[in-house]
Amino acid sequence: MDKETFGIYGLFIAFILAVNDVISFAIAKATFLKTFSIGWLAVPIIIYGIQLPLFYYGLTFSSMSILNISWNLISNILVTLVGFFYFREQVSNIEMIGLIFAFISIGCFTYDDINKLISK
Repeated sequence: MDKETFGIYGLFIAFILAVNDVISFAIAKATFLKTFSIGWLAVPIIIYGIQLPLFYYGLTFSSMSILNISWNLISNILVTLVGFFYFREQVSNIEMIGLIFAFISIGCFTYDDINKLISK
């Protein structure tokens, strides 16, 4: 694997970490709303058990700070979308601006790596 693809793989690991967050948070919300029984909370506990080894593996492809920020930004976007579309939560205009900035941030963090792959 060449050095230019490291950031892309790090972004992929951050995406997997974020999907784990989305699943865990959605189950917690559904349990809170009494849609799921309390026993379903065991699933997020198990999922979070793989977060640390996955993060550790992601450090192979990215720095700790970039991996963590990417994970958090992607998670915030995905959790907000699930909240909006599945749970019918409202998103204010200022929160929508924040989401737009999150997309821009992810673009800024991955711009160099994506640009190198495209220019090959």
